Amino acid sequence: MTTTEIAYEEVANKINQWYTMIKKREIEDAIKLKEEIDCLLDDMEENQNLLLYYNLLDARHKMSVDMFKSSGEILEKIQKSPEMQKTDDMLQYYFLFFSGQYMFFKKKYIDAINYYKLAEDKLIKIEDEIEKAEFYYHLAISYYHIDQYFFSLAYAEKALTIFREFEDYAHRSISSEMILGANKLDLFRYESAYEHYSHALKFAKAKQIPESEGKAYHNLGILYIRRNMLSEAKDCFKNALQLQDYIQSINGLKSIYNLTHVLYKSGHIEEAREWYDKGLKRAEKEGDKEYLAKLTLVNTLYDEYNESVLTNSLDILEKLDLWNDVAELTLEVGCYYKKSDDIKNAAKYLEKCIHARDQILKVTEELK
Repeated sequence: MTTTEIAYEEVANKINQWYTMIKKREIEDAIKLKEEIDCLLDDMEENQNLLLYYNLLDARHKMSVDMFKSSGEILEKIQKSPEMQKTDDMLQYYFLFFSGQYMFFKKKYIDAINYYKLAEDKLIKIEDEIEKAEFYYHLAISYYHIDQYFFSLAYAEKALTIFREFEDYAHRSISSEMILGANKLDLFRYESAYEHYSHALKFAKAKQIPESEGKAYHNLGILYIRRNMLSEAKDCFKNALQLQDYIQSINGLKSIYNLTHVLYKSGHIEEAREWYDKGLKRAEKEGDKEYLAKLTLVNTLYDEYNESVLTNSLDILEKLDLWNDVAELTLEVGCYYKKSDDIKNAAKYLEKCIHARDQILKVTEELK
């Protein structure tokens, strides 16, 4: 066996280790190993399949460290490369799977699912149980975001069954259980949803995973909002935002928005303004159009009323195809006007709510 062949095998093994670290969210270790792999690649005889595998995992790695723009650029380059057209099923699977994850980040949930469904045809060639569980998990959250609850429940159950068998993937077990809770919540099965979230919170604390603990508190907060228990919701969001690993994660902004919203609805205007300012600065810094629109909407509704700002915020959410959010928020705006005896505006926004719900029903027509 030549030195070059040994180097090839060594790099291949390290790339596999790198992907395992990414899936386990061992981010610092993954970054260090990537640096080591980069050095080894310079001295390795060119191998197109291995380089393609590396580039695919580099795209996935960049998603794990929130470098989504760079990830998208890599995937676009791979899609155009001639090597992609003639490679094996496994690498095609990774391309489709990671492309789906990138589309999910962009909030293009239909596109994400369409990529996942193409990837599913090649999943049969993958023997790794964790890889299958990862796939089921990502498909479950995508279906949840387009309100396809029973599809989401089925895939979340599959993911949870596998993840429970692997102690190293406790964070994924917790997340899978929370997807089950979210679906049950939207199906008005409140007690069952509460049990899922409470179990997830207890497990996250026991395993000392603060980011998962924050997600569990956040989801309990959403449950309390749905039950109009605003004081309990406020406490949950504050508990989530006390955890640094959580507040700095991609989900932290969601809790800042929901806390702001709850505080405004509860009449705690001064405190709501403080969190609104924090949320607005972060959303602007991150270029998050969704939460810029949502934060602006609740601020203008409850504090600094401006109908054109209100309309513009809703227009942005519609353009992002976030019809579920549009339906919820237009219903809230309509009820707000109704309490003020402004029947004309109440009717206007309740009609917008009906239109948004119609769009939710049409979503499945876009699935290929």
